[in-house]
Amino acid sequence: MGGESSEPPTWRRRLRRELTGLLALKVTALALLWWLFFSPPHRITVDDEAASRRFGVAPPRLQHQEDNRGSELLTRGGRSASGASQ
Repeated sequence: MGGESSEPPTWRRRLRRELTGLLALKVTALALLWWLFFSPPHRITVDDEAASRRFGVAPPRLQHQEDNRGSELLTRGGRSASGASQ
């Protein structure tokens, strides 16, 4: 009744504007950081040889063995590909 306005007080409008601006700034900063450090052009491929040179560990060599049915199995260090010892 009387002189009430449907608009929120000026401090609420100012607070809403500042919070919206800060959130937009944060989203922009996060997008920029992702683009600078994690985007696809900045990803490298690492193969077994490069990783083993870096850590000083020899990669396991795959050996071809035949099981008693005559089919070939790939093994790593004496274990079959399924994990069972032979």
